[in-house]
Amino acid sequence: DAARTMPHTLRSLERTDEITAELTVLVGFDQDLASEATRTSNRIRGLLTQFHPSLERVLGPRLDHQAVTWLLERYGS
Repeated sequence: DAARTMPHTLRSLERTDEITAELTVLVGFDQDLASEATRTSNRIRGLLTQFHPSLERVLGPRLDHQAVTWLLERYGS
């Protein structure tokens, strides 16, 4: 979206092995974070389903919200 709205800020890069390696590391890091967040969310949903299915129905779709995470941390039991 930034490239579309502010094309004057774009600059051309030559494709070198160093830049490719740095971008590969950054993309890999982002993918690791995304998969870890998904794994954690699925684990929380699984535990909620096991112990309190109706609470999972209420909180499950909202696990991304910071307040729900705080509530689960604070009042987990």
